[in-house]
Amino acid sequence: MDVLRRAGPGRPEHGRARLVPSDPVVAGAYGTWRLVYTVGPRGIATHGRVRIDTDSDSDWGCPQLDDPTAPEYLTVDVPDGAEVAVRLLDHVSLVLLVTGRSLQPGEELAVTYGDRRGGGPGSRAQTFVEDPRHFWVEVDAKGTGDWASLPDPPRVRVIGGDAARLVVVAPSDAVLDEPFRLLVKAEDAWGNPAAAYRGRVRLTGDGLVLPAEELRFGEAEQGVRVVDGVRASVAGVGRVSARDPEAGLEGRSNPVIATPEPPAHRLYWGDPHGGQVVDPRKIGAFFRYARDVAGIDFVGFQRNDHVMTSDAYSLQQRLERERYEPGRFVPLPGFEWSGELEQGGHHNVYFRRFDQPIRRSAHWGEVDRADEATDLRHVLDLHREYRQADVVITPHVGGVHADLSHHEPTLEPAVEVTSTHGTFEWFLRETLERRYKVGFIGGSDCYTGRPGDDHPGHQLRRYAKAGLTAVYADRLTLEGVLDGLRARRCYATTGARIVAAVSADGRPMGTEYTTAAPPEIRVAVKGTAPLERVEVYRGLDLVQDRRLDRGPAPARVRILWEGASRRSSYSGVVWDGRVRVTGGRIAAVSTLRFDSPRSAVRREDDRGLRWHSWTCGYRSGLVLDLAAGPDARLEVILACAAITGARYGAHGEALPQRMSFAPADGVRLEVALADLGAEPRVLDLGLLDRKLTVGLAPEPGPEQVEFVFRDPTLAPGVNPYWARVIQSDMEMAWTSPVFVDYAPDPRGP
Repeated sequence: MDVLRRAGPGRPEHGRARLVPSDPVVAGAYGTWRLVYTVGPRGIATHGRVRIDTDSDSDWGCPQLDDPTAPEYLTVDVPDGAEVAVRLLDHVSLVLLVTGRSLQPGEELAVTYGDRRGGGPGSRAQTFVEDPRHFWVEVDAKGTGDWASLPDPPRVRVIGGDAARLVVVAPSDAVLDEPFRLLVKAEDAWGNPAAAYRGRVRLTGDGLVLPAEELRFGEAEQGVRVVDGVRASVAGVGRVSARDPEAGLEGRSNPVIATPEPPAHRLYWGDPHGGQVVDPRKIGAFFRYARDVAGIDFVGFQRNDHVMTSDAYSLQQRLERERYEPGRFVPLPGFEWSGELEQGGHHNVYFRRFDQPIRRSAHWGEVDRADEATDLRHVLDLHREYRQADVVITPHVGGVHADLSHHEPTLEPAVEVTSTHGTFEWFLRETLERRYKVGFIGGSDCYTGRPGDDHPGHQLRRYAKAGLTAVYADRLTLEGVLDGLRARRCYATTGARIVAAVSADGRPMGTEYTTAAPPEIRVAVKGTAPLERVEVYRGLDLVQDRRLDRGPAPARVRILWEGASRRSSYSGVVWDGRVRVTGGRIAAVSTLRFDSPRSAVRREDDRGLRWHSWTCGYRSGLVLDLAAGPDARLEVILACAAITGARYGAHGEALPQRMSFAPADGVRLEVALADLGAEPRVLDLGLLDRKLTVGLAPEPGPEQVEFVFRDPTLAPGVNPYWARVIQSDMEMAWTSPVFVDYAPDPRGP
C-alpha cells in the first residue's frame, strides 16, 4: 500500500466520507462506528465499487455478517431501490459492490461497524494507540479497476485506557554522583501509555538519590513522566520504586549498577527490529515512542523491503538523520531484506552510515519498479553485495524465518531469538549445531508503532511481548552500537532489562581466543525479579545449572506450559486448560507471562478454574495457593491448538495468508498434592519443547548472583560458553557466547 500516494489531494468528484462518532477511541474498548460515504458528482455505475481499509495491520475486531447478536456485526444501509453487496477481504479491508441500479450523486452508503441493533455488544477497537488511525476510502466508479482515493479520509485517534500498572525505566549503569534520567509511566492493560492517568506517584530510591519524592500526572504528561537529576550515592546495585496508593498501582525499576568510574563499555538497550508501520508519515512518531515512551537507547525502523516504496524509504532516511542524537538516541539506518524461504528468508540489514540505498529482495504490489534491476534475489546475493562493506546483517524468525544453512561470518554477528512473534530457542540451537560464531539479540518486529515495549493484543500473528537487545558499547553512537553488535558484546532478553555478563579468563562475551588450559568462566546476573535458574552451556551441553530458588513452597502449585507448533514462523500454540482440586480449595491464583489480556483465567468456583492462553516458545503459567488437606488431589486437563499459516494465493503457493488452528495435544493428569514434593510432573507434548509441567511453586531466590567455575570436561577446539537466565516471573535472557579455542599442550602440563 503506497500511503504517500493515497495521502495526496484525492479525487473529490468521487465523493466524500465521514465517521460517526469521530471522538478519541479507547484501545480495546467496544463501540459502534458508522462510516457514511456520500456519492460524488460522477455517481457510481452498476458494478462500481467502494473499498474501505486501513494502513494499520490492526487487531481491530474482524467484521462478520451473519450473527446480529454477536460481536463485530457489520451492516450496510443503502438508498431506496439500490442493491449493494459487501465482501470482507480480511481483518482490515472490505469492498462494497453495486449490484443493482447505479448510485446517484448525493446518495449515501452507511457501513456500521459493531451494529448493536440486533443485540450484539459492538465492535472491539484495536488494542494499540495510534494517531491517526485512518479509514481509507477508494472508489472504482465504473468497475474497471481505476481506483481513486477520496480526499480527507475519516480518521480517529486511538488512546490508552485506564492505568493497570506503573513502569519505571532507568539506565543499567551509572557513575557515582553523575545525574541520569528516569522514566515513569502508567500503562493500560494492553501496554499503552494511559493518557488519562491523573495520579500521584510516590518514588523511593534504594541506593539512589531522587530530586523529588512525588510525581503528579496531568493532561500534558499523557501517562509518561521523565525525571532528570537522579544520582547514585553509593556504589552497588540501586533501584527505584513507584507507588500510587490511591489507585493501588506500583512498579519497580530495572537494576542500576553504580560505579566510581565509568566502565569501558556501558550497557545500552534497544530494539533493532521494529518498524512494520505501513504509513511512513508515522515513522517520526515511531522514533519518538522508542525514545520517550519505551525509554530505549537505539532502534531500527525495519520495514519489509518489497512493500517499502522509494519515497517512503527516502522519508525514513531523512527522519533517521534528524532523530540521531549521539549520547542520547540512535536510529539504526537500514531495512529488512525479506526474501521468501527459498531465497534465504528474512534478514535485517544495518548501515554504519546514513543515506545508503535499499537493495530489495523483490518488488511487490505498488512498489515502484524503477530500481528493480538492483534487487538482490537470494541471500547469497545479499552476502556478495555487502561482503567487505561496513554492514551488519542479522537473521531472524518473522513473517518468514531465515534459512540458517546460508551464513556469512563477516556480516552476520548475531541472530534474533525473541520478538513479538515468540521465543525461538530452536533458532539459537541451530546456530550452535552449525558451529556458527554468532551472538543473540531480541527485538519487537512490531506493527503497532510501539518499539521497545510492544505487547500482543488480538492479532493472530503476534504472541509475545517485545524482546530487547542489550549492547555493551564504548559510546552511544551509531558506530558504537554497531561495533558492539559486530563484536557480539550483546545479548537478548524477553523484554526485562536483566543485566548479564559472561566472561572466560576475563574476556567478555563475543570474544574468541585460544588457551592451553581449561578456562575460568565467570557469570554475573542482576535480575528484575527473583532469579530461579542460571544455566551455563558449552555449545549445547549444560555444564552448570545454578538453581537459585529456596525450595518448593508447600500447598503452592505451579502449572507451566511452553513450546511452539513448528520450526517456522507463526508457530504459536493456544492452550485451553482446566484444573480441579479435591480435598481442598483454591485460595488465590496468579498468572505468569500472560503477555496479553487475550490470555485469561476464569474461576469456576473455589475448587476449579479454566484458562485460555496464547504463547509461542516461552513459558507461561499459573500459581495456585491452596488451602488443602493431606489427601488433596489435582486434576489438570489441557487441550492445545497449533497455529499454522496457510497461503491461498494462486494455487496455495503465494500470498495472501491466513492463520489456521489445528487440534493438537490433549492431556489429562491426576496427581496427589503430597506427591508433588518429590519432583514435578513433566509431560512432553512433542516437538520444540512443547510440554506441561505441574509441580510445587519454588520459593523466590535472590535477585542477583555471581559465580566462577572451571570446566575440566571441554574438548580441544572451539567451545562457546553462554548463559541462559530464567527468572521466577518467567522472563528470560540469553547471553552471547565467549568462544574459547582450547588447544592443550600435547606435551602435557
